[in-house]
Amino acid sequence: MDTSQDQESINWQTYLNAGKKALGLSRYQDAEKLFQKALMDARREQSQSNLAQQAASAESDLLISLGLADISSNMGELYRLQGLFKEAESFFKQAIDLYEKSIGENTRPMAEALTRLGAVFRGQGKYSSVEPLLRRALSIYENADSQIEDQLEVATMLETLADFLRAHGKYQAAEPLFQRALAKRESVLGPEHPSIAGNLHNLAVLYHAEGKYDLAEPLYERAVRLYEESWGLEHPSVATVLNYQAELYRMLGDFPRAEKIHWRALRIRQGMLGINHPSTAQTLSNLALLFHIQCKYDQAEPLYKTLLDQRTADWGPKHMHVAEILNSLADVYHEQGKFSEAEPLYWRAVEIIQENMGHEHPTVARALQRLATLYEEQENFDEADRLYRWGLGVSEKALGAEHPEVAELVARYAALQRKLILDNEDGDTTENLWRD
Repeated sequence: MDTSQDQESINWQTYLNAGKKALGLSRYQDAEKLFQKALMDARREQSQSNLAQQAASAESDLLISLGLADISSNMGELYRLQGLFKEAESFFKQAIDLYEKSIGENTRPMAEALTRLGAVFRGQGKYSSVEPLLRRALSIYENADSQIEDQLEVATMLETLADFLRAHGKYQAAEPLFQRALAKRESVLGPEHPSIAGNLHNLAVLYHAEGKYDLAEPLYERAVRLYEESWGLEHPSVATVLNYQAELYRMLGDFPRAEKIHWRALRIRQGMLGINHPSTAQTLSNLALLFHIQCKYDQAEPLYKTLLDQRTADWGPKHMHVAEILNSLADVYHEQGKFSEAEPLYWRAVEIIQENMGHEHPTVARALQRLATLYEEQENFDEADRLYRWGLGVSEKALGAEHPEVAELVARYAALQRKLILDNEDGDTTENLWRD
């Protein structure tokens, strides 16, 4: 008797709330079971109410409809977090439809569902569908912008939209959104609040990408300071900003400063995340490049070798990340005239790229060009000629005859042909001299 009463007291709302807690703890299997039970019970309650044709209050009907929308939205988020985008898309669309029918289209739950559906489309590569959803959600938040929490939601939404636009190269459209988000957070929280650091970093990265280095530099410095004051000198967030800051100084040609900052970022990441963490590998890669462009081969080579071991262990021997490091390490050998060491690395990179991208991808042509140049410098002109023609065939088919990369490859091939003609003419002259 007591058990029956306990069962009756557990309704769909209880299951929904428990599912949200499980989702927040990343207990996805538990969350899914709880959400499914909440969905089943809410639908049954709605069906029973309709069949009985009771004079149920409008408030009760609204509660069930809104509950179904909330359950659908949370189910969508559960599947989105697991990368199950098809299932997530279906549930978010159901939630949006239910919210619109129950509480209207200009409400916070609707804005949240629209934003999450935008994230699903972004994960699926349906980029043309993302921006309209994010702009619609932003409009909803802006219309509700009155309380402090509303203003912070607007700032978050501005950042979400700006981040999407930046990722797709729409820098001019992203810049004012990042600026507005920063200004709004500063006005609500103050310029020294810890959460401002993330906004500063985002705007600095945008300026960095636009080549506005004078604007990016002070934002990076301020972001580093806020992270240090909030999280400590050795926090991974500090290392993230340091990594970008060092790259900025590399682009400005301030190599000593870039190197110093990269080493600090590497120490933080290695200490906090471990030598094999992807973020640590990224800093190693940046340091290797810094030494490489300065022709400090004795320092670049061991870093590239460490990276090659890490990438191979993390991704397997035939991943594109491995091909990238192989090409970089081969370039180091090539530039030092160590042709026998560079050659097999270049060929391994070609094989990996072909296996991953296909035989007719532009990346194959770029890899072949590296090899052709190597053979040309060794005066193995027959092999260089073969590889240039091979690369030209691939790049022309993939990019078209008018593409700049194709034009550059044609110019290199033409230069090789001129060299061959001159060599043949010199050979003929020598033969004639001996004949006379």
